[in-house]
Amino acid sequence: MTNKDLIDQAAQLIRPHQTTSGRLFGDVGAVVVTATGNRYVGVCVDTPSWGLCAERSAMAAMISNGEYRLRKLVAVWRNQKTGQLHVLPPCGVCREFIRQVNDENLDAEIILDGERTKTLRELIPECDWPEPIT
Repeated sequence: MTNKDLIDQAAQLIRPHQTTSGRLFGDVGAVVVTATGNRYVGVCVDTPSWGLCAERSAMAAMISNGEYRLRKLVAVWRNQKTGQLHVLPPCGVCREFIRQVNDENLDAEIILDGERTKTLRELIPECDWPEPIT
């Protein structure tokens, strides 16, 4: 399983759907790979009352199956005007969510492009619990 394989799988999930109220669903696709090697997928869901990023959508499927530890994660978005595919790093809410699901997820690889990854720990500044000041 290469980064490119996961990027391609995430890209296949993209099926943008705009509602009559202007909300957009499915324009970002994500794949998570668990510590056991299982893959779970998800897409973004944007509603007026609540938004769900593709990463958290994929993780909800993972959690529904009783898994909590990530090995790799990728999310992608395709520019509908140019057709260009972009790998997206997780937003701050997703980064914290991934961490809160399992502290060991700080060591999960986050795919940033076809070749480059960083651990979640590297993407969350000051992620360790602080030492007491007194």
